[in-house]
Amino acid sequence: MARAPSSPGKTRLASDIPEPRLRGLREALLRDTLAVAAAAADADPFVFFTPADGGPEIAALVDRALPMVAQVDGDLGQRMAAALDHLLQSGEYVGAMLVGSDVPLLSAEHVSEASELLRKHDGVVLGPSDDGGYYLIGMTTLHRGLFEGIRWGSDEVLDETLRAADRLGVELRMIRGDYDVDTINDLRRLERDLAQLPPEVAPRVRAWFEGSPLG
Repeated sequence: MARAPSSPGKTRLASDIPEPRLRGLREALLRDTLAVAAAAADADPFVFFTPADGGPEIAALVDRALPMVAQVDGDLGQRMAAALDHLLQSGEYVGAMLVGSDVPLLSAEHVSEASELLRKHDGVVLGPSDDGGYYLIGMTTLHRGLFEGIRWGSDEVLDETLRAADRLGVELRMIRGDYDVDTINDLRRLERDLAQLPPEVAPRVRAWFEGSPLG
């Protein structure tokens, strides 16, 4: 699920980072995510993009051609449900998963772990994020009820999704947790974490930090 870097986003960072630098961060996050998705050995990556005219901009950031699909109108839940429906209704896949483009430490191992759970079990897999939401959701059958009545953007997203799964009788499993980047504190945490990780992790975001130190 990707937003074109030229389209405003990361609004909670806008008071700390000027827009030109913020756009560079959005592009770096997206490029690193696209690289991880494209390298996944056990998945076929698709890009569900917004806004409607953002496809060419995003396609230019990918090293190889990927299928591009415009996101539908609606709230985040409606857009995610439509994306999963698009993949599952194609008949080509036994399962599908979505990730956002702002999880800089996302790795092929996250994708493989989720894929393995989907292959072994029916139901839903979630990757919980530290802010009370989730950075990954996958399923073998579309469960629209998991996307309805959720307060998107709140710190209750994960808990509300878990309650919805329980109410619907959907078996849900978790993979390892991670975090996305929404605030300046998230960025500072990421800068510290990257200093302890191999250089091949999030190389474009690393380059952004080098050219735009937080100080």
